[in-house]
Amino acid sequence: MASEKKVKSPASKFGQIIGEVFEEAVIEFVRQYLAEKHAGYELLSPEEGKRVIRLEMIGGLPRQMDNVVVLKNTTEPIALLETKWLKDARHHNDKGAWILQLREVRKKYPTIRGAAAVLAGYWTEGVGLMLLSEGGIKMILVATDDQIDSTLQSPLDNFLGDNSFNLNAATMRESYERPEDLLNLILQLQSTGHLKTIAQSWLKFERFPGKTGADLVKNAIDELLAPLPSNPMVQKFEITLQINTGNTIHAAFTDLEDAQEFLQTLAHNPQAILQRITPRPNLLDD
Repeated sequence: MASEKKVKSPASKFGQIIGEVFEEAVIEFVRQYLAEKHAGYELLSPEEGKRVIRLEMIGGLPRQMDNVVVLKNTTEPIALLETKWLKDARHHNDKGAWILQLREVRKKYPTIRGAAAVLAGYWTEGVGLMLLSEGGIKMILVATDDQIDSTLQSPLDNFLGDNSFNLNAATMRESYERPEDLLNLILQLQSTGHLKTIAQSWLKFERFPGKTGADLVKNAIDELLAPLPSNPMVQKFEITLQINTGNTIHAAFTDLEDAQEFLQTLAHNPQAILQRITPRPNLLDD
């Protein structure tokens, strides 16, 4: 077993391993479910000799992907799945914004039907609403940090004996108590293969009455891979105008006539553009 003395930050290493084993459990689960229920699809494997999958965003920038579902014998993406473990709220914005880049990937590939974020840890309902409203990404929280801690408590007690301590999620969100002991525990569980079993159990927590995290992941996959209708219809029109001043005018419409009127009003009308991009004076008295 590796010594904690060789690790600069035991707390960071502990969280890294939790995130990696969670991702592995999700990938294995998704592969099995696709083989059982959606045999025409598979997870895209990284190129030979590489560990990551990259898709381009609008503008050509590459984006590292966790899981990309494709039709067998093709490489064009159909659905995107991201997995993320989060220890505390300090990284909500960073990881939430990172996941929102999926929206830009979807613009590059019209074959993509949707995206889902399979999450574990301290994710809030507000983050889920942000992902859905801003990026059209469905959040699936399969296990809270408290639930994950509960699966590690008994192994910790067995590992430390009388020297054990309680894993309190609220406390650990601030800082890990005795991170060296936590790292040694996780390394020991990893070396014996027990950590994989524990991670697989994180998908089995009941998240809603009669629904486990695994059930929610299955539902999301079923929705993403539902057969295409014979008559797909436009649901929303999004128009972005890049002005030569550096300004951007963006609007979304559900009605075609409204979208056309927007374009006709601004496309060749500098005064209408100026009205949009010029800051308005504050009309309130001081």
